[in-house]
Amino acid sequence: MKRTAKWLAAVTAVGSLWSGSPCWAQSPDAGADSASEEPMGASEEPMRRYPPSSTRVGLIAGGIGITGAAYGLSALSGTTWDDVPGADALLIPVVGPWIALFQSGCAPDDPDCGAILVLRGILYVIDGFAQAGGVGLVAEGIFMTTEADEEPAEPPAQTSWSVAPMVTPRQVGLGVVGTF
Repeated sequence: MKRTAKWLAAVTAVGSLWSGSPCWAQSPDAGADSASEEPMGASEEPMRRYPPSSTRVGLIAGGIGITGAAYGLSALSGTTWDDVPGADALLIPVVGPWIALFQSGCAPDDPDCGAILVLRGILYVIDGFAQAGGVGLVAEGIFMTTEADEEPAEPPAQTSWSVAPMVTPRQVGLGVVGTF
Protein backbone atom coordinates (compact mmCIF):
# COMPACT_ATOMS: atom_id res chain seq x y z
CA MET A 1 0.00 0.00 0.00
CA LYS A 2 2.79 2.43 0.90
CA ARG A 3 4.63 1.61 -2.32
CA THR A 4 1.54 2.52 -4.36
CA ALA A 5 1.18 5.83 -2.50
CA LYS A 6 4.83 6.71 -3.15
CA TRP A 7 4.49 5.81 -6.82
CA LEU A 8 1.31 7.90 -7.12
CA ALA A 9 3.02 10.84 -5.39
CA ALA A 10 5.91 10.63 -7.86
CA VAL A 11 3.53 10.57 -10.83
CA THR A 12 1.67 13.54 -9.37
CA ALA A 13 4.87 15.53 -8.95
CA VAL A 14 6.03 14.77 -12.49
CA GLY A 15 2.57 15.65 -13.83
CA SER A 16 2.58 19.01 -12.07
CA LEU A 17 6.02 19.82 -13.46
CA TRP A 18 4.99 18.69 -16.93
CA SER A 19 2.05 21.09 -17.18
CA GLY A 20 3.27 24.20 -18.91
CA SER A 21 2.08 27.62 -19.76
CA PRO A 22 -1.03 28.02 -21.91
CA CYS A 23 -0.63 27.60 -25.65
CA TRP A 24 -1.91 30.17 -28.10
CA ALA A 25 -3.31 29.34 -31.50
CA GLN A 26 -1.49 32.19 -33.19
CA SER A 27 1.19 34.65 -32.18
CA PRO A 28 0.29 38.34 -32.50
CA ASP A 29 2.53 38.90 -35.53
CA ALA A 30 1.72 35.61 -37.30
CA GLY A 31 -1.59 36.92 -38.66
CA ALA A 32 -0.06 39.84 -40.59
CA ASP A 33 -1.01 39.98 -44.23
CA SER A 34 1.93 40.20 -46.63
CA ALA A 35 0.15 42.83 -48.76
CA SER A 36 -0.52 45.16 -45.84
CA GLU A 37 1.03 45.67 -42.45
CA GLU A 38 -2.38 45.56 -40.70
CA PRO A 39 -2.86 42.32 -38.69
CA MET A 40 -5.83 40.12 -39.47
CA GLY A 41 -8.94 41.14 -37.60
CA ALA A 42 -7.67 44.61 -36.67
CA SER A 43 -10.33 46.33 -38.78
CA GLU A 44 -13.13 44.40 -37.06
CA GLU A 45 -14.83 45.63 -33.89
CA PRO A 46 -13.07 44.86 -30.60
CA MET A 47 -13.77 41.61 -28.79
CA ARG A 48 -16.65 41.94 -26.32
CA ARG A 49 -16.44 40.83 -22.74
CA TYR A 50 -20.21 40.43 -22.26
CA PRO A 51 -22.91 39.53 -24.81
CA PRO A 52 -24.92 42.30 -26.47
CA SER A 53 -28.23 43.31 -24.88
CA SER A 54 -30.18 41.72 -27.75
CA THR A 55 -29.27 38.32 -26.24
CA ARG A 56 -31.82 38.86 -23.47
CA VAL A 57 -34.82 38.39 -25.77
CA GLY A 58 -33.60 35.04 -27.08
CA LEU A 59 -32.77 33.71 -23.62
CA ILE A 60 -36.11 34.73 -22.15
CA ALA A 61 -38.06 33.35 -25.13
CA GLY A 62 -36.10 30.09 -25.06
CA GLY A 63 -36.61 29.70 -21.32
CA ILE A 64 -40.35 30.33 -21.60
CA GLY A 65 -40.55 27.85 -24.48
CA ILE A 66 -38.66 25.10 -22.64
CA THR A 67 -40.61 25.60 -19.42
CA GLY A 68 -43.92 25.77 -21.27
CA ALA A 69 -43.27 22.64 -23.32
CA ALA A 70 -42.11 20.65 -20.31
CA TYR A 71 -45.03 21.83 -18.17
CA GLY A 72 -47.50 21.19 -21.00
CA LEU A 73 -46.36 17.58 -21.36
CA SER A 74 -46.39 17.17 -17.59
CA ALA A 75 -49.92 18.57 -17.21
CA LEU A 76 -51.14 16.50 -20.16
CA SER A 77 -49.84 13.28 -18.64
CA GLY A 78 -51.21 14.28 -15.22
CA THR A 79 -54.72 14.71 -16.61
CA THR A 80 -54.55 11.69 -18.92
CA TRP A 81 -53.40 9.17 -16.29
CA ASP A 82 -55.18 10.60 -13.26
CA ASP A 83 -55.40 7.19 -11.52
CA VAL A 84 -51.60 7.12 -10.97
CA PRO A 85 -50.56 8.28 -7.48
CA GLY A 86 -49.07 11.79 -7.62
CA ALA A 87 -50.61 12.65 -11.00
CA ASP A 88 -52.46 15.65 -9.58
CA ALA A 89 -49.13 17.16 -8.50
CA LEU A 90 -48.06 17.34 -12.16
CA LEU A 91 -50.45 20.27 -12.60
CA ILE A 92 -48.15 22.40 -10.40
CA PRO A 93 -45.47 24.16 -12.47
CA VAL A 94 -41.73 23.62 -11.77
CA VAL A 95 -42.04 21.71 -8.45
CA GLY A 96 -44.87 19.42 -9.55
CA PRO A 97 -42.66 16.67 -11.03
CA TRP A 98 -40.62 16.52 -7.81
CA ILE A 99 -43.76 16.26 -5.67
CA ALA A 100 -45.13 13.58 -8.00
CA LEU A 101 -41.83 11.69 -7.77
CA PHE A 102 -42.16 11.44 -3.99
CA GLN A 103 -45.86 10.51 -4.18
CA SER A 104 -45.28 8.02 -6.99
CA GLY A 105 -46.46 4.45 -6.76
CA CYS A 106 -48.35 1.81 -8.69
CA ALA A 107 -51.89 2.46 -9.83
CA PRO A 108 -54.64 0.53 -7.96
CA ASP A 109 -55.55 -1.46 -11.07
CA ASP A 110 -51.87 -2.37 -11.74
CA PRO A 111 -50.27 -3.30 -8.39
CA ASP A 112 -47.21 -4.92 -10.01
CA CYS A 113 -46.04 -2.04 -12.24
CA GLY A 114 -42.27 -2.51 -11.64
CA ALA A 115 -40.46 -1.19 -14.71
CA ILE A 116 -43.17 1.36 -15.48
CA LEU A 117 -42.67 2.87 -12.02
CA VAL A 118 -38.93 3.26 -12.67
CA LEU A 119 -39.52 4.75 -16.14
CA ARG A 120 -42.09 7.16 -14.71
CA GLY A 121 -39.59 8.26 -12.04
CA ILE A 122 -36.91 8.90 -14.68
CA LEU A 123 -39.36 10.96 -16.73
CA TYR A 124 -40.38 12.96 -13.63
CA VAL A 125 -36.74 13.83 -12.99
CA ILE A 126 -36.14 14.85 -16.63
CA ASP A 127 -39.31 16.94 -16.59
CA GLY A 128 -38.35 18.60 -13.31
CA PHE A 129 -34.89 19.51 -14.61
CA ALA A 130 -36.35 20.80 -17.90
CA GLN A 131 -38.83 23.07 -16.13
CA ALA A 132 -36.20 24.33 -13.67
CA GLY A 133 -33.71 24.86 -16.49
CA GLY A 134 -36.24 26.90 -18.44
CA VAL A 135 -36.90 29.09 -15.40
CA GLY A 136 -33.12 29.44 -15.00
CA LEU A 137 -32.82 30.63 -18.60
CA VAL A 138 -35.53 33.22 -18.02
CA ALA A 139 -33.76 34.43 -14.87
CA GLU A 140 -30.43 34.57 -16.72
CA GLY A 141 -32.02 36.61 -19.48
CA ILE A 142 -33.44 39.07 -16.97
CA PHE A 143 -30.43 39.45 -14.66
CA MET A 144 -27.43 38.90 -16.95
CA THR A 145 -24.82 41.58 -17.52
CA THR A 146 -24.73 42.87 -21.06
CA GLU A 147 -22.31 45.14 -22.79
CA ALA A 148 -23.03 48.47 -24.36
CA ASP A 149 -21.66 49.36 -27.78
CA GLU A 150 -18.63 51.11 -26.32
CA GLU A 151 -15.23 49.49 -25.79
CA PRO A 152 -14.73 47.55 -22.51
CA ALA A 153 -12.87 49.35 -19.72
CA GLU A 154 -10.43 46.50 -19.05
CA PRO A 155 -9.09 43.76 -21.31
CA PRO A 156 -10.43 40.24 -20.78
CA ALA A 157 -8.41 38.00 -18.49
CA GLN A 158 -6.19 35.36 -20.05
CA THR A 159 -7.06 31.72 -19.58
CA SER A 160 -4.53 29.46 -17.88
CA TRP A 161 -4.49 26.14 -16.07
CA SER A 162 -2.06 23.91 -14.24
CA VAL A 163 -2.01 20.61 -12.41
CA ALA A 164 -1.28 20.69 -8.69
CA PRO A 165 -0.46 17.69 -6.51
CA MET A 166 -2.65 17.02 -3.50
CA VAL A 167 -1.05 14.93 -0.76
CA THR A 168 -2.63 14.31 2.65
CA PRO A 169 -1.93 11.65 5.26
CA ARG A 170 -4.66 9.45 3.74
CA GLN A 171 -4.90 10.58 0.10
CA VAL A 172 -2.76 11.32 -2.90
CA GLY A 173 -4.13 12.88 -6.04
CA LEU A 174 -4.08 15.57 -8.68
CA GLY A 175 -5.98 18.81 -8.77
CA VAL A 176 -6.54 21.08 -11.73
CA VAL A 177 -6.25 24.80 -10.97
CA GLY A 178 -6.95 27.55 -13.47
CA THR A 179 -8.37 30.93 -14.36
CA PHE A 180 -11.03 31.36 -17.00
